[in-house]
Amino acid sequence: MNKKNFWLLIKYVVLFLGAVLVILPLIFVLISSFKSNDEIFTSAFSLPKNINFKNYFTVFNSTYHLHTYFFNSIGYAVVVCSVGVLIDTMAAYAIGRMKWKFNKLILAFFLSGLMIPLHAILVPLYVMVSRFSLPNQFALQLLFIASTIPTSVFLIVSYLSQVPRAMEESAVIDGCSIPYLFVTIVIPLIKPAIATITIFNFRAVWNDLLLSLVFLNNESIQTLQLGISNFKGAYFSDYGLILAALVVSIIPSVIVFLFMSDKIVNGISAGAIKG
Repeated sequence: MNKKNFWLLIKYVVLFLGAVLVILPLIFVLISSFKSNDEIFTSAFSLPKNINFKNYFTVFNSTYHLHTYFFNSIGYAVVVCSVGVLIDTMAAYAIGRMKWKFNKLILAFFLSGLMIPLHAILVPLYVMVSRFSLPNQFALQLLFIASTIPTSVFLIVSYLSQVPRAMEESAVIDGCSIPYLFVTIVIPLIKPAIATITIFNFRAVWNDLLLSLVFLNNESIQTLQLGISNFKGAYFSDYGLILAALVVSIIPSVIVFLFMSDKIVNGISAGAIKG
């Protein structure tokens, strides 16, 4: 075995071990979701004696409200992804394509948001929301959208720098207006970047616990992750139910990733290359 093949083998071994470390916990959660609480403690790593969907039926009944939390999270994700992506795309186009005096300064302002951890400004955010008496749902969606802007604008601006201007210049010469140019030419050209930030924004909203915990005090509007966190204290720590709820929470993220993983790779790789 030559040196090149040796390092290639090492790379594949490391990647295989990394994949195993990621997949094993998911398999454990899936298998354990079909077990009773006692079976989880007595035979945690064995297959379930009887595969039944009792835990899944239980978490979706009217007592546990998992279906309410699930659709709440779907609603938040849809609003944030649609409104946020529109705002991010328009801001990135204005910064990356239009020549004006402060475009680089505004880009630096957006990127500065990447250096500020959310935990550091959580208290000021809560005070501000309280003083403005914003509805909890609206405040949470607004914070989600604001928190996704820095990364989204950076990715789209980077991607736009790799897109030729020829089609846009031809359209302008033919008398095309800026809004029509943006909708009919620019958006189709940057679909991989839009798909990438949509997935990132969806994951950020779907997996959030911190913002929901702070800003949502009404059970009827809580997110899925916050609802699952309430299972432990409120329902006697039935880990079979908790794991079944976790499987339900994982499924949308897996589906989105499987259908759009190639868009993530294309969007990030194209946006990361400076020509």
